[in-house]
Amino acid sequence: MKKALLITVLLMGMILSACSNNSSAPASEEEVQETVQNFYNEMTKFDEMGKTSLENFNVALTSYSTGAATDKELEEALDSFQDTASDIADQVNDVKISKSLPDNIETLLRDAAIAFKSAYSIKEQASQSAASPEVTADEFNAMNQQADVAMLYGISKVNQARVAVGLLDEDSAAETELGTVPGTVVGTEADAVDTGAQTNTSTE
Repeated sequence: MKKALLITVLLMGMILSACSNNSSAPASEEEVQETVQNFYNEMTKFDEMGKTSLENFNVALTSYSTGAATDKELEEALDSFQDTASDIADQVNDVKISKSLPDNIETLLRDAAIAFKSAYSIKEQASQSAASPEVTADEFNAMNQQADVAMLYGISKVNQARVAVGLLDEDSAAETELGTVPGTVVGTEADAVDTGAQTNTSTE
């Protein structure tokens, strides 16, 4: 997926977000803070799920390349990686944003949700391509890097919302990350067979 397509998806989502009508009763300050915190907690949970799944896949890939893991064990790790990516994409897609929030907070959370949905959709595609001999390590990593761009954009919007409702100090917002953005696998299953797997050492 090209970067231009990703940007187009994000822009379309933000336009739809801006056009949405806020017809619900306004939420109290405490309710707004709770909503923003709950959204942050949900995104953190998804992030941790994705990171753990990718780490497990990397370990299995490395073990397979050194002969310490069997074909079946690698296949099981790959299936788990793909299932987790699919589950996260579905759960993020189901996240709802209350229309009772102040307009600026609703817009920030909607923009963040759109970015996270785009990120996990791309990561789901990347996980599905991991076993394909037609997908190179560079192509696989490129997909994950595009997803990370969307993820970081979503993080910035969540942090803006947290600052706006008093949950995060503005001076530290730039240094605050939503957990650890899942990294990329340097090497697909086909590369592990042909050249030996390499563990992922990137952290975001």
